Amino acid sequence: MDEKNELRDFFESPFAKDYIAYTEYLVRRSVTGISASCELLREIADRHGTKKESELIEGILTMCCDLMRNAELSKALIASPDDAERTGTVRTDTFLADLAANCEAVTAGKCRITVMECSASFVRTNSDILRLLLLSFIRKYMLASGSEKNIFEAFCKETVENVKICIRAAGTFVDGENIGLPDVFENYPNETVQGLAARIGAEAVFGDNEITAVIPLSDGNASAVLEAPSAEFGESFFNPFNLMLRDLPL
Repeated sequence: MDEKNELRDFFESPFAKDYIAYTEYLVRRSVTGISASCELLREIADRHGTKKESELIEGILTMCCDLMRNAELSKALIASPDDAERTGTVRTDTFLADLAANCEAVTAGKCRITVMECSASFVRTNSDILRLLLLSFIRKYMLASGSEKNIFEAFCKETVENVKICIRAAGTFVDGENIGLPDVFENYPNETVQGLAARIGAEAVFGDNEITAVIPLSDGNASAVLEAPSAEFGESFFNPFNLMLRDLPL
């Protein structure tokens, strides 16, 4: 492996793909069992327990999000841009409005995204990986800022060849050392984001306090495919927003 492409080469190696696939299955199976038990305990706590017991259950589920976050990021990084399994049509303005609403809800208002100028463009992409890409930047900023309120602005613009989706932090971005628990993806945030972008055939461009996902249009010189948007993810507890933001201190 050369140093520049070390992360990409690792995730494209046959051993890594098999290892991650088996590990992801084991983590998902275990977390499913733990979360199902937590739901049963929650029912008992609601009937006979105290507030403390409910807080313990929430803590267990948050730790499950830590496990699932790494599993989901690993799985996303071994995906091929040609995989059509989870590719669908994304309407950019609706996508960003959904992103803003869920970020604020999961963080109890600590993360607020104002959707600014945004084209109603339609692109074919993997919306889950695109969310992980943008949320990775938001997570990195929030971990570094330590602020009670984190304000972002979101933009999207269609050009002749692509659609650009931008998330910009309102404050100054402090690119300091990782202050959270040991986590390979938080120690290599830029490499992770670039890897996620590559997996959906896009490009991630960094500014001083922003990230832009550049997604090519279908043929490079025509309007994006106009078709009914696919349904967004369901209300599963282990959605990208809980995975990426739930463990941040409120």
